[in-house]
Amino acid sequence: MGVSANQDSEKEAHMAYGSTSQALELFPPDMTREKPLRAEITIDVVIPAFNEESCIERLLHDVMMARQDDWFQIQNIYVISDASTDQTDDIVQQIAARDRRVKLITKAERKGKIDSINLAFSITNAELIVFIDADVRLANEHSIAKLVQHLRDGKAAMAQGGLVRPCPGFILNPAKQAAYFDWILVDKIRSTKAISWWSIDGRVMALSRDFYQQLVLPLSLADDQFIFYSCIQQGRKFVWADDAIFYYGPPESIADFSHQWSRYFFYTNKSHQYFGKELIGRDMSVPGLWRTIMSSLLRHPFCGLMWVLCYAISKIEFVLRLDFERYERGFFWTKSRPLKIQTKDVVGAKVQRNPRQSGKQA
Repeated sequence: MGVSANQDSEKEAHMAYGSTSQALELFPPDMTREKPLRAEITIDVVIPAFNEESCIERLLHDVMMARQDDWFQIQNIYVISDASTDQTDDIVQQIAARDRRVKLITKAERKGKIDSINLAFSITNAELIVFIDADVRLANEHSIAKLVQHLRDGKAAMAQGGLVRPCPGFILNPAKQAAYFDWILVDKIRSTKAISWWSIDGRVMALSRDFYQQLVLPLSLADDQFIFYSCIQQGRKFVWADDAIFYYGPPESIADFSHQWSRYFFYTNKSHQYFGKELIGRDMSVPGLWRTIMSSLLRHPFCGLMWVLCYAISKIEFVLRLDFERYERGFFWTKSRPLKIQTKDVVGAKVQRNPRQSGKQA
């Protein structure tokens, strides 16, 4: 059964094992890939979750089936439920009954993703910690191995996964078209400058123990921005793991997409105050950004125009200070939708692949 981490003692979280008598047939005992107790490096996977009943089962299946090389062992798969009110906790408990690595931690009060990440830092002592958003899917059984291999030698403090949006094709949904164009831009920019504010993406990231044990995330900053900028400010090595592929679904509506950008503007403004304008404004800037945007617009006019529309709406939201009060209290995510992809290996999909296969480093 799940246990609570209340406001007075968030750092005294207990591990909760599934106790239901009926297990999901998706996970027979001989199908999970557990490693022997001996391994060179221990890894804990952490999945922050709020009302993820439509997504959590698929992601846990992906992680449980992930192939582990001889040098590392996934010892725990934590699901930190942020006071979920749907069937998320029940689903995790059923799966935990079949795989002892899966552990449910419930919070009595909803406090947001940042609070869940801080809680994870307090309960793990693994040499590497991997955070995965609940609405993400692994491209194949090697995705985690390809992500953490960049931290194996102890030189890098942080690695981010090579996230790929499913290509919308001829789908007329403007938000999905805008999200696809956003990925085109991000991919182009990262190929020319690996370290910039366009490198920030907290959906999948791996952190070394000597780095994450020094982190306490403030509620007033975005989790991915704070961790990324802390890494760069401390002179640590950051790796963009292009060959570690994960999938996630684009926003379903223009409002969702523009809201994401509005949050980004808000937290970037906060990061300027926290880390200083020199780091954010100068070191993270991208030379020739507008030229890259315009050339991409010419090549992809329809999805590019949808992106411009969503970007303009988000700027208006930011100027009008919409939802600023919620942002000040910490990042509260919205309910995720399941990502539907065609199965190949563990999970696979017909998407446009990132052609680069080597990690970008700094």
